[in-house]
Amino acid sequence: MRGSRSPRSARWSSLRFAWRSASGHRLGQTLALLAVATLITACTAFAPVYDRAMQQALVDTLLARAGTDGTTVIVESAALNFAGGATEARDPRELQGMVPADISAVLDPPVLGRTAVVTPVAGDVPPTGQLVWRDGGCDHVRVLDGACPAGPGEILVSEADADLFGLATGSTTKVGSEGDGPQVRLEVVGTYAPADEEWWQGLTLVEHALVTGGTDPSAAHDAWLTTEKTFAGSPVLPGETSQVSAVVPTPETGVDDVLALGDGVRQLARDLRGDGQDLHVRTDLGDLAAEVRAQAQQAHRTVPLLLAPMAVLTLFVLWLVLTAATRQRRGEVAVARLRGRGPAGAAALLLVELLPVLLVGVVPGIALALAGGAVARSLLPGSAPFEAGPGFVTAVALAVLAIVLTALAAAVRVAREPLDDLVRSGSVASRRWSLGAPDAVLVAVAGTGAVAFVAGGLSGSFALAGPALLALFVGLVVGHVAAPLASAAGRRLLGRGHLLAGLSLLETGRRRDTRAVIAVITVACALAVFSLDALAVGARNRANASEHDAGAPVVLHVEGSDLDGVRAALVDADPSGHRATPVVVASGTTLAVEPDGFRRVAYFPRGAPSDAEWQALAPPAAEPVTLTGSRISLDVQSGDVLTAQDVLGSDSELRLRLVVTTATGVPHTIFLGVVPPAGERTTLTVRQAPCVGGCLLSAVELSAAQGVQVVGAVELSDLRVDGRPVTFPAAAEDWNTTEDAHMVLTPQSTSSGALRLSLGIRGFYPAPISPAWVPATLPAVLPDDGRDPEGLVVAGLDGSDRAAAPVGEVALVPSLPRRSALVGLDAVSRGAEITVDSSLQVWLVDDPDLETAVEAALREHGVAVTDVRRASTVRQSYADTVATWSLALGAVVGPAVILVSLLVLLVLAATGWRASARNLAILRLNGARRRTTSRLAVLAQLPALLIGVIAGVVAGTAGAALAMPDVSFLPAPPGVPVLDTATAWPAVLWAAAACAVVLPAVAAAAGWAVSRRAHLDRVKEGA
Repeated sequence: MRGSRSPRSARWSSLRFAWRSASGHRLGQTLALLAVATLITACTAFAPVYDRAMQQALVDTLLARAGTDGTTVIVESAALNFAGGATEARDPRELQGMVPADISAVLDPPVLGRTAVVTPVAGDVPPTGQLVWRDGGCDHVRVLDGACPAGPGEILVSEADADLFGLATGSTTKVGSEGDGPQVRLEVVGTYAPADEEWWQGLTLVEHALVTGGTDPSAAHDAWLTTEKTFAGSPVLPGETSQVSAVVPTPETGVDDVLALGDGVRQLARDLRGDGQDLHVRTDLGDLAAEVRAQAQQAHRTVPLLLAPMAVLTLFVLWLVLTAATRQRRGEVAVARLRGRGPAGAAALLLVELLPVLLVGVVPGIALALAGGAVARSLLPGSAPFEAGPGFVTAVALAVLAIVLTALAAAVRVAREPLDDLVRSGSVASRRWSLGAPDAVLVAVAGTGAVAFVAGGLSGSFALAGPALLALFVGLVVGHVAAPLASAAGRRLLGRGHLLAGLSLLETGRRRDTRAVIAVITVACALAVFSLDALAVGARNRANASEHDAGAPVVLHVEGSDLDGVRAALVDADPSGHRATPVVVASGTTLAVEPDGFRRVAYFPRGAPSDAEWQALAPPAAEPVTLTGSRISLDVQSGDVLTAQDVLGSDSELRLRLVVTTATGVPHTIFLGVVPPAGERTTLTVRQAPCVGGCLLSAVELSAAQGVQVVGAVELSDLRVDGRPVTFPAAAEDWNTTEDAHMVLTPQSTSSGALRLSLGIRGFYPAPISPAWVPATLPAVLPDDGRDPEGLVVAGLDGSDRAAAPVGEVALVPSLPRRSALVGLDAVSRGAEITVDSSLQVWLVDDPDLETAVEAALREHGVAVTDVRRASTVRQSYADTVATWSLALGAVVGPAVILVSLLVLLVLAATGWRASARNLAILRLNGARRRTTSRLAVLAQLPALLIGVIAGVVAGTAGAALAMPDVSFLPAPPGVPVLDTATAWPAVLWAAAACAVVLPAVAAAAGWAVSRRAHLDRVKEGA
């Protein structure tokens, strides 16, 4: 009898079977495959998303920091002067036509303008300043009096100009033109105040007006606003220029716009350079674009190399999951092979079931990457729109390709096994240390990279991949060694009656996934350690760099050189002297400080001087010679053999001077007279010395015509001021010997109480000798920069070189470059003047009330604050960099790799729980108590996990120590040794503790869950 198929019965479909299998009894495995595919795609696709977000944030930050002045593109034409006259600047509209359309399309609407520097021809101290026309300028100021200029020669002036220079509305003045041209008449038609400072594109209109007197009278006026007709209808004015300028619209400008603008303005500058000498392009966009490119290159190194190891780890996890999945389907593959489908058909059967699930996981991976980018963009500064990035599609394609190839390799691996191996229940792990061909290749590749990394053969980007290679090599080797050793140790413990320990180690050795678990845990823990260590070291180095650059929490730059006035103001504002201190920076290389207050205020991020080194900066203990009066006299006795002869052998005069400093620190040279001939004595007197308010003697100076050679001695004594005797140091130790290649002045004591100076001068003058109160050699604390202490000199307050002697070393001198010095302010200021080569500052703690009090006290003493530098601002500038944002991924990668390793444990527990439950049930059937089997289940994975954690922490710490010097912690290589790449042990310990607690806890919970399902009827499942 022949049967027939029911018309209602559906034909067997591999796709339908795969769907029912994936959504039915293998749902847990399906979810694991989805999760792993999602992680691989998310890790790969997130790199370009985050990279783009950082670049956009960087552009927003740099544009905001640059301000209007730094984001303006100006095309300028300057009037040219020559022997026969001058040529006018070009029409601004002509300049506007020179700007390419692709540049002007990105910028705000242009502003046309003209500028000149004008000075009235009348008045004792006529002020100098700018004459400005900007198209539409009156719409961006407040007219306080009168009206906007409308005709030629009409100007608006500031209120300060009207008050200081009598430029009331209706008044007129004449200014000179270029060369011998006629004067230009200007009429004041009103006064103004700025209303829209950003529109003026960095042009400061007011706060220039001033009048100073004294020996160098000068005056300046604020910007005078006028019409274009004033320039068109008058001769060429001094410094006349025309321009067209436009600003980069900050919120709307992206990375590509800035880079294109940078290239465009460079090309425009080259093109205009060939069109005429009068044409110039002024902008900072080229430097800004270069900085964006440089920091983007850092991101291209750091981001992929932080995320790539995690992506590779998840790919390895995918291989483990696929291996477990295909192992469960060995019976189905065997049936397909027996039915004649062949290895290719069997592999296709596996791919039909596994590959769709993996490809579906790509979709949530893409969504997760985009969501992570949106979160990152919300946390980063700036307001640029979210973008996926130009490499996003390529990254997704690479993720899909990696998933497909891994699935294909796993399917082919099982499908090509011999039939007798497929129908067998499974092979037992070898007890011997052995390597298969794939494992040997993997160990060889990882070992080669690890050895090159440890030996220093990897640098740059490859060095950042070193920790992952080292961890993989260690994990593979430890995994292959641990399995047979655990088996041997387990058998030995069982022989000695230690059931739990012996069975746990024996189970570790015989499980086929022990090696994989150890390798995964090792790599995961190493990446967690490396990521968190890099994050902590980066934070430390940014703090070091910002503290060094700032110098102190708050630094006030003050105008002038009135050190005594600053000191008096600080006494009023901070009587303790411990919260605000005066500082002088000489020639940008010498930091002159008051040690007692400075050490409490300044930052020393890599170690401060010791107490002994601070004390060594103190000035000499000698008392100064104080002169108070207008009439000074000094007895001079020449030695019997004193000669002063020129190159022809003729006698020449030898003159004596006193060098003194007044209370303001200004040095004065007082000419006393001519030294008497040999063997004679005289009293030298000056009657108009500038010492009525008090002077300090800083040197005695001998002078003559250049080339005159002096040999002999003179004796000085009986110093008097206004007839009153003044203590004059007469002992040799009270003076500093002057000795160099051209002169020797040696002080000697005499029995008569006079100071004897032994002279040997070879024609170079002046020849000074200073009292011991003025240090001949400045004690200095130096950075370890390899300078020879012999012949060491540092910059003095007047810019001249001062002999110095090192009294200590410090890694960094606050706010100064590598070759710098830290000296005592009292020592270096004795007998010295603070000139324009030095900058007077006040360093103080971050206290708004104290800062307000200090500024008020400085104003009361006639000292103006010109600038303020804050450590918080400097710190933020380092925080808003790609280097910082790249390393911030460590806060994500560290926990993420631990989650990936947890996923491995859960997947292995989900795929192997039936076999484990059956083994536990067999033990119970053979008499083991439930408590014993529960403890065995809990402890089953712990040996492998602990071995992997220990190996990972060691490998991660070693890899981090080797790789940290190649990590970009700052936006640019520092010029001073602020970087400290030592291991951040708190971060390492936190990572190690998290791995050592979380992973065993999850494994123990999974084992306990398996033990709860180890019923006795499980024994029948394998029969």
